[in-house]
Amino acid sequence: MKTQKFKRPLAWASLIGLLSVTNLTAQDGNLTEDEAFFYEEVDEGADVYDPFESVNRFTFEFNDFVFSNTIQPLVDAYTAITPDPLEEGASNFFHNLRYPVRLASNLLQCRFKGAWVETGRFAINSTVGFVGILTPADDYEGFAPIKSEDVGQVFGAWGIGEGPYLVLPFLGPSNLRDLAGFFGDRSLNPLKEPLSMIDDWEWEWQLATSGTGYIARSPQIIERYKQLKGSSIDPYSSLRSGYAQYRRGAVAE
Repeated sequence: MKTQKFKRPLAWASLIGLLSVTNLTAQDGNLTEDEAFFYEEVDEGADVYDPFESVNRFTFEFNDFVFSNTIQPLVDAYTAITPDPLEEGASNFFHNLRYPVRLASNLLQCRFKGAWVETGRFAINSTVGFVGILTPADDYEGFAPIKSEDVGQVFGAWGIGEGPYLVLPFLGPSNLRDLAGFFGDRSLNPLKEPLSMIDDWEWEWQLATSGTGYIARSPQIIERYKQLKGSSIDPYSSLRSGYAQYRRGAVAE
């Protein structure tokens, strides 16, 4: 049985990157695709079932501390030393890797056109776009970007209620339905356990991929998060309302 050890400094660095994922980038399934909710106009009066508010607020403060002291310095360093085209290419690359999740989620909702578009985009970007670093599919008629689908949205489309609001340690805003969707997304992702198709990868390299992916996606939303904190009397409530609104809208589409 193969032991999982941190054999290189890279593993430790990637672990820091992974554990730094707070309410910004959330889970590798649902929430990493939901970063757009930071850009929604927030209705502070949105009705959200939050029976665990006291625990959620504690976790929110913990996540915020980790974000401020870990992920923000990492991302600041990343943006300082990485040219903008490379930042965009890295973000494109990791988005492209999540094609199996988007494909399956479209098929499970009988969104066959969406599945076709995602497949076409993946094929074009993975070949002409150098494994997804570039997005030439944007220029092909019929293969313009579409909104991402995930297993949490599938459950919503099937009529499963969102359940109580949750703030997950290191992962951020979620709800019971989306937490279940998180595990569904991981089972569809060939780079993730437990159904990894790359059995000979060392655990640390999978960890490095995850950590690097989170860091690559983070710069786009850090400023918005800071604005939300600075402009809101109660950032916890604003984030809760914004997340609930966005997910409900995504399910309804």
